[in-house]
Amino acid sequence: MHTIGRLAKRHGLSRSTLLYYDRIGLLRASGHAKGEYRRYSAADDARLKKICEYRKAGLALKDIGHILDDHAGTRLAETLEGRLEELNDELSALKSQQALVARLLGRTDLIGEFQTLDKATWVSLLGEAGFSEDEMRRWHVQFEQYAPDRHEAFLRKLRIPEDEISAIRSMAAAPHHILNINKESGKFMEVFFKIYEGLDREGPGNLAMTRCALDLCTGSPDKPAILELGCGTGGATLDLAELTNGTIIATDVYQPFLNRLAEKAASQGLSDRVTTMKCDMADLAFEPESFDLIWCEGAAYIMGVDKALRYWKRFLKPGGCLALSDAVWLNSTPPEEVKAFWAEAYPAMRTPEENVRAGESFGYTSLGHFTIDGQCWDAFYADVERRLNNIEGKYQGDHNGRSIIDTTRREIYLYQTHPDQYGYEFHVFKK
Repeated sequence: MHTIGRLAKRHGLSRSTLLYYDRIGLLRASGHAKGEYRRYSAADDARLKKICEYRKAGLALKDIGHILDDHAGTRLAETLEGRLEELNDELSALKSQQALVARLLGRTDLIGEFQTLDKATWVSLLGEAGFSEDEMRRWHVQFEQYAPDRHEAFLRKLRIPEDEISAIRSMAAAPHHILNINKESGKFMEVFFKIYEGLDREGPGNLAMTRCALDLCTGSPDKPAILELGCGTGGATLDLAELTNGTIIATDVYQPFLNRLAEKAASQGLSDRVTTMKCDMADLAFEPESFDLIWCEGAAYIMGVDKALRYWKRFLKPGGCLALSDAVWLNSTPPEEVKAFWAEAYPAMRTPEENVRAGESFGYTSLGHFTIDGQCWDAFYADVERRLNNIEGKYQGDHNGRSIIDTTRREIYLYQTHPDQYGYEFHVFKK
C-alpha cells in the first residue's frame, strides 16, 4: 500500500493533483488508515500509471475516466483516433507557421523535416504506454468490430501501404484465429502466405457447393461477366469457369496466388476467359454496373460483411447477383471453449438469418442460402494438416510461423470436436 505522498512522488505528481483526481472520481484510494489517511493499492498504482500515460498523450481527464471505466474496451480506439486527428491538425498548423516564419526571416533553409505521426511512431507510443502485442491486436479487433470505417481511415492516416491495411483489417476481423493482428503484421502475413501457398484450396468448398450457389443465381445471362474477390489460387475460379460460359476477373492481394491461378488456367486452356488482377476488394477500379455476378468465397470478412454488401452492390448490373460465403453460428449456445475462441477470432460472426437481414437492409433480395457440406471442412483441414506437417520443422524457431501452426491446429481440433456449432454459409443476393 502507498500513502498519498509516496504515490504522488512515485509518479512525479503533486499531492494536490491526487486529491483533485479523488474529488472528480478519477482515482479514489482503496482504503484509509487511522486518521482517515488514504492508502493506495497496487491496482490504484497501476491505474495512476495509465492516467499519466494518457495525460502525456494529451487526453482530457474526462476522456481518460471513460476509457479506464469502460470494461468493454470500446472507448479506447475511438478516443485515441480522435486525439490523433487533433495532433495531425495541430502539426499541420505548426508546419504552416514554421514556413511563414522562415519566409519572413528570409531563411527557408531553416525549415526542417516535418512528419505527421506514422505507423512506427504509433507502435512505439503504444509500446511505451505498456501495450503488449496481444493488447495491440485486441485494440485493432475492437476498433474493426465497432467502427470499421473509422479504423480504415485511421490506418490510412498512419500512411500504411494499402496491402498492409488490407492485411491488418483482415487479421482484425478474420474468421481464422491465425489471421489475428500481430505487432509485426507485415512479417506475420508473409509467413502466413508462405505456409498456405501449398494448399489445394484456401478454404472449405468444392465443385458441388459452387454449383449449388450458382443454381440460386437466377436471371444470369448465358455468358455472364463475373468478378471474383479474394480468389486465392483459384479453387472456385476454375469451378466457375467449368460451370458457366462467362468471363472471370479473379482478384487477390497476394501475387503468388494469382500467378499460380494463371498457370492453372493456362494449363486448362482457360486463359481467354480467366484474367487475374491484384487489387484490394475494398478499393475497386471498375466502372459501376460492370458485372452480372460477383463471387466471394470466405473473404468478405476482410472488409466486414455489411460494408462488402453495401460497396460491391454498385458494381453489379441491375438484376445481377452477389454470392458470398461467410463463417456463421449454427448453434446459439456453443460450448464455452468454442465461444471463447471465436469471440476473439471473429467477433463479428453472425447467424445465417442475421446475414440475410443485413443483405435485405441494403436493398438486396435474398435468393437463398445453405450451409457448406461438412465434407468440405474435412477435406480442407486434412489438406491443411498435411501442409503443416510438411513445413513445421522449417518454422520451429520462427515466432510467427510457430504461432500460425499452433493456432491452426487448435482451430482444427475445435472443429473436429464440435462440428455442429459453426460453419460456412453460402448466401446469394440479387440486386
